[in-house]
Amino acid sequence: MKHLRLKSVTIELIILFVAALTLLEIINLGYRYLDRAEALTSLEAIRIADDVAVITSLVEKTPPEERPTGVGHFRGSDLYVSWGAEPWLGSESAQNRETSLLRNLLTRVMPQVATTDILVGYNSSSSGTAVQEESERAMRWKRAGPFPAPIGDIIDKIAAEPKVWLSVRLNDGTWLNFRAAYLDTIDFWPLRSIAILSLSVVGIVALSIWAIRRLTAPLRVFAAAATRLGTDVNATPIEEHGPLDVRGAIRAFNDMQSRLQRFVEDRTQMLAAVSHDLRTPITRMRLRAECVKDRMQSAKFLADLKEMEDMIASVLTFAKEDALSEPTVTVDLVAMLQSICDEFTDREFDVSFAGGGRLPYPCRRVSIRRCFANLIENAVKYGQRAEVSLDVSETEIMIHVDDCGPGIPDELREQVFRPFYRLEGSRSRDSGGSGLGLTVARTVALAHGGDVLLSARHGGGLSATIVLPQNELPLSSQPSIPGRRDDKKTSGWSSAC
Repeated sequence: MKHLRLKSVTIELIILFVAALTLLEIINLGYRYLDRAEALTSLEAIRIADDVAVITSLVEKTPPEERPTGVGHFRGSDLYVSWGAEPWLGSESAQNRETSLLRNLLTRVMPQVATTDILVGYNSSSSGTAVQEESERAMRWKRAGPFPAPIGDIIDKIAAEPKVWLSVRLNDGTWLNFRAAYLDTIDFWPLRSIAILSLSVVGIVALSIWAIRRLTAPLRVFAAAATRLGTDVNATPIEEHGPLDVRGAIRAFNDMQSRLQRFVEDRTQMLAAVSHDLRTPITRMRLRAECVKDRMQSAKFLADLKEMEDMIASVLTFAKEDALSEPTVTVDLVAMLQSICDEFTDREFDVSFAGGGRLPYPCRRVSIRRCFANLIENAVKYGQRAEVSLDVSETEIMIHVDDCGPGIPDELREQVFRPFYRLEGSRSRDSGGSGLGLTVARTVALAHGGDVLLSARHGGGLSATIVLPQNELPLSSQPSIPGRRDDKKTSGWSSAC
C-alpha cells in the first residue's frame, strides 16, 4: 500500500466504516449491559427472596428463647439478619423497581404472610440500627484499606451497593429484619468485549482496505487515463471491467476518446486538402510573377508569395502538429539544447548555453526540438540575445530561455500563447512573425505533460521557462548539470544584459 493520503477516498471510507462499527459495537454493548443488568437484578431478587423465605420459615419454627442465637448463624457477608420487636422499615419506606420486584417475589414464595407484614425498602436513612452502623463502619474500613483477602472481600461485600432492607412480621408479632446487598456487578467494558471489538476493528480495517481499494481501482485507472489522454489522444482505450456503473463510465470515456481521435483526424485531413488546394494557385502565381517584365514588381510579387507560402507552412505546422503520433524516444536534452544553440550561433545570433553532462529524457524528439527552437528564436528576435540554462529537481526539469528585450506586460503574458496573437501592430514577418511560435511551443510542452511559463527576468527582459515532468529517471541517477541556476555564481555564467 503506497502513500495513502489522509484525504483519499480509501482512508475516508475506512474511517467511516471503523467509526460506524465502533458506534454499533458500543450501542450493542450498552444494550447487552442493560439487558444483563436487568437479568442479574431479577436473579439477585430471586436469591434474596428465597433466602428470606427459608430463614423466615426456620425462625418461625425456632423457640423465641433460641432465636437470638439462631439468627446469628444466618448472617453472612451479603445478608444481615436481626430479630426484634420493631421493624427497621416504616410503611413509607423508599421504593424503586428492585424493591417492588422483591416484594412481589416474597408474596409469592411466602403466601402465608400477609402483604402488609412484608416491608421492603432501599438505603433507608431512617434505620438508625446496628446494621446501618455496621455498613458505615465497613465504608470507613474500606476507605482506610486495602486489606488482604478474605478480610478485604468481606468489607467490600458489607459496604456493597445497592442495599435493600426487609422486615417480615412473624406469627407472634415480632419482626425479622434483613439487610441484603446485590453482590454481582457488571463491568461495562469487560475484557472479552474489548478483545472482540479490537479484533472486529482490525478485521474490518483489513477487509475495508482490500474492498475499497478494489472498488476505487477504476478511479485510479480513470485518473491515469485522463492524464494519458492529455498527452496521447491515440492511447489504448481502457479495458471495461468492474461493476456495471464503472463499466458504463469506462465505456463513456472510451467513446469520448474515440470522438476526439476522429475530430483530430478530420481536422488534419481537412488541412491537408486546404494545403494542396492553396499551394497549386500559389505555384501558378509564382510562374506568372516570373513572367513580369518589371523586375522590381516581379521581385515584390515573389516576396509576397514567399511570405504567403511561409505563413501557410506555419499554419500547417501548427494545425498538423501531430506530436501525439510521433513515437517517444530517449534523447539527451543537454546535447539537443547545445546543438540548437550552436545552430543559432552559426547564424550569427547571440545565443549561449550554460550546461554540460548528459540528461536522458523520454520525449517526442522532433516536437520538443521545435519547442526549444521557437523559444530561442523569439528570444533572439525580440530580446537581442538568448541565454539558455537548466534546472533539474526530483519532480521536474525546467529549461530557462532568458533574453534582454523589453519583456511582456503581466496582463498580456497569457494572451501571447493564443494563435496568431502578436504584440506588434504590423503583420510583417520581419517584425511580428506569424504569431504561432509560442502557441506551438506550449502545445508541445502540454503534450509532454508540461507547460511553458513567462515571467519577468531579473535585470530586465523576459524569461521563458519550459517545465517538463521528471517521469523517467530519479534525481540520484541523473548527472549533475553545471548549468543549473543555482550554479551560475560559481560557474562563471553571467546573466547581465
